[in-house]
Amino acid sequence: MLPRLLLIADRFTEPHRVDAVRRAVAAGVPWVQLRDHRVDFDTFARAAEALVPMLKAENPNLLLSVNTNLDVARRLGLGLHVGRRGPSVAEARRQLGPGALLGYSAHDLDAARRAADEGADYLLFSPVFPTASKPGVPAVGLEALATVCRAVAVPVLALGGITPERVSVCLQQGAHGVAVVSAILEAPDPAAAVRQFLERIENALHHR
Repeated sequence: MLPRLLLIADRFTEPHRVDAVRRAVAAGVPWVQLRDHRVDFDTFARAAEALVPMLKAENPNLLLSVNTNLDVARRLGLGLHVGRRGPSVAEARRQLGPGALLGYSAHDLDAARRAADEGADYLLFSPVFPTASKPGVPAVGLEALATVCRAVAVPVLALGGITPERVSVCLQQGAHGVAVVSAILEAPDPAAAVRQFLERIENALHHR
């Protein structure tokens, strides 16, 4: 089963972000996605090759995914996450084979259904709440999250404005888990933030 907490390590190529990601993994984050849309392929690849063994040393069972860069995912034997950038789900599945973990970022019901039909193993659905990382983009809301969770047969993780306090309500809509960026990476204490998320997830599952 997929972990229920995903840390999207946005701008992971920056040194101060590396430290925050490492601390988050040491605190128990079970799944990390490497993302940086601002850098070129070589910079992304070099940073990923340096960071992956560091994170694996913190947790040998850590699940790791790469955003957009199929060649990096294939080279390092990691999962791939695509969306508006990168190859289509069908093309990524064809190139990576049936065993690779493949995810897709959906923002509406039609895209979610299409990605699931083409072979995505899981979906990120966003932005559920308003988020500073996408200013001006209206939140899709909890009702849309619930609709997507009911409509597809793959796990859905809620993304966008996710805080520990919002975990329970997302899982109540049928979400498998949550994906987080700033609430962990920009927290004063990333490790403490991770522990809060894990505790809220455990409590929400216990009361289902």
